[in-house]
Amino acid sequence: MKRNGANRPIASAVMAGVAVVLFSGAVLSCKAGKTSVAQGAAAGKNRTAISIAVANPEFKTVQGEISFNGTLHAEDEVEVLAETSGKVTGVFVKMGSRVAKDDVLVQIDDDLKKATFETAQAAYDKSKADWDRAQDLFAQKVITEVDRQGLKLALASANAQLVGAKRDLDNARVKAPQAGVVTVTPVSVGSILAPGAPVAHIVDTAELKMTIQVSERDVLKIKNGMKVSVDSDLYPGSAFSGIVSGVSPKGDSALTFPVEIKLRTDSSRPLYDGMSANARINLGSREILAIPRSSLVGSYQSPQAYIVRDGLAKLVDIKIGNEYGTSLEILGGLAKSDDVVVDGQNNLYDGAPVVIAGASK
Repeated sequence: MKRNGANRPIASAVMAGVAVVLFSGAVLSCKAGKTSVAQGAAAGKNRTAISIAVANPEFKTVQGEISFNGTLHAEDEVEVLAETSGKVTGVFVKMGSRVAKDDVLVQIDDDLKKATFETAQAAYDKSKADWDRAQDLFAQKVITEVDRQGLKLALASANAQLVGAKRDLDNARVKAPQAGVVTVTPVSVGSILAPGAPVAHIVDTAELKMTIQVSERDVLKIKNGMKVSVDSDLYPGSAFSGIVSGVSPKGDSALTFPVEIKLRTDSSRPLYDGMSANARINLGSREILAIPRSSLVGSYQSPQAYIVRDGLAKLVDIKIGNEYGTSLEILGGLAKSDDVVVDGQNNLYDGAPVVIAGASK
């Protein structure tokens, strides 16, 4: 009992000390918090305004033009196939040969085909004579209607045999279905051909076409018949005239749409299937809302710009179109009355206080 009584003053003293320490800490923490808040408020009030230059978006009249790279292809090309069987007895063209329509490319052995044709011709002539004679005999009631119809059927059959034999004979001379240049001749004398075997490949390089992939932003500006200037690195400073011949309404997964361009070449400036070229489509003059290119913040894929509102810089998303010299076409996100930062934006952040120096209105 004496021991417990003796410890009570010590415990009271310890508890009192702890209370003092906790109270002192609370007071200090409160003072520190007040100091921090006060310092933060002072720092906010003391932010230095950033000097900038601004300009309003302007309406400009521009000559619209879009440019694309692409590959040239022949407008007309054809793979010539054999339509009859037999041994090749003559090949009259080679790679690079220029041919006219109906020129003979390959000759197939036709001795048997001629004999077959002559036999079919004789059979037809006999059937035709029999039919002509049957008309008189029928009129004299020497033969019946059944006999006459039998002779008519024989004539039709003979005619079908003659047509087939003539076509088989004609097909022994494989002809060019169009004018152009031979690019492939996979046959040689002595080759045995079957119907459907390739004989030659012909392309017409007088008329070429070029298919370009146009973005959804530009495809609605392109119409059939628009004039196109086509340039080739092979002929610097010299352009070919073309026209838009087709605009596909179906796009791909990348949201681009095929547009076909046709052009004619000339012998002094030949172009070949597979060559590269650049096509420039003139969209005519139009009015656009534009800002200086220096106002752009970020990339062309995610364009932004700073504008000034109530003395503060505000970062806004914008939608841009084509670039014309040092100007960017604005399709959305800015109004004519907006003060757009054109200089000093490298030091800006959203909400930064600004001071306008040399504003261009």
